[in-house]
Amino acid sequence: MSRPPVPAHHHKSKALDGKYMLGDEIGKGAYGRVYKGLDLENGDFVAIKQVSLENIPQEDLNIIMNLNHKNIVKYLGSLKTKTHLHIILEYVENGSLANIIKPNKFGPFPETLVVLYIAQVLEGLVYLHEQGVIHRDIKGANILTTKE
Repeated sequence: MSRPPVPAHHHKSKALDGKYMLGDEIGKGAYGRVYKGLDLENGDFVAIKQVSLENIPQEDLNIIMNLNHKNIVKYLGSLKTKTHLHIILEYVENGSLANIIKPNKFGPFPETLVVLYIAQVLEGLVYLHEQGVIHRDIKGANILTTKE
């Protein structure tokens, strides 16, 4: 009897360096995939961005490591394997703005909520520009939302 194929968004859980458990894929971009992970030391969920070593210059990683702003996902660490760099990031539980807007379950967004989201995105972008960083890929799928 054959087993059903594993869906593309599912990744068999595996431990990374005994520190993190790699779970299901939660995102995919030009440079790699993002998985929901579990920090085995404290039980917190994390996001683990898996990037091919040839796709990320060291200077990009240095930039990510040094960013610190309330409206930018926090860098928590990184691990290297033979073929990939795993960037450990804060897990943002509500997902992307695109996922909230696309289903259109709530009808048109109230203007006050739109203003709130735009203000927070702009605060993050101003901070990035002050650090000499240009994001280059601002879109709903890359804007993550929290409960706050």
